[in-house]
Amino acid sequence: MSKATEFADRARAFEKRAETAIDRSSRQHYGEMAAHYRVLSVEHLEAEQLQKRSPAEFARQAMRSSPPSFYNADRPTYMRAMAAGVVLCVAFVAISFSLRPQPADDRVLVKADRLVRTAGDLPKAK
Repeated sequence: MSKATEFADRARAFEKRAETAIDRSSRQHYGEMAAHYRVLSVEHLEAEQLQKRSPAEFARQAMRSSPPSFYNADRPTYMRAMAAGVVLCVAFVAISFSLRPQPADDRVLVKADRLVRTAGDLPKAK
């Protein structure tokens, strides 16, 4: 007996339990378990069929059916998510740059103070 038929048998057993369950939560639980085992059965059946194929057929099938991704499934949502990510990154960099400790550089203040004190004086002769 293959794994696929074993999972299908388990799914039927859980369906029977769901039909005979007394309370609603048990019925729901057994129904979910039956659905889970049905999915496993289908996956194992597909895997068994893939194993029977030649390596060339397997590679060709793999190239045709690429798994769906967020990028190619819903382009507008992907663009909004990327824009939000870029905005948050820029905000993080701006905030971290503005909060970093500033260097204590007094040379500019000393030079400005000397210029203000000697503003009206004549230059000294050499």
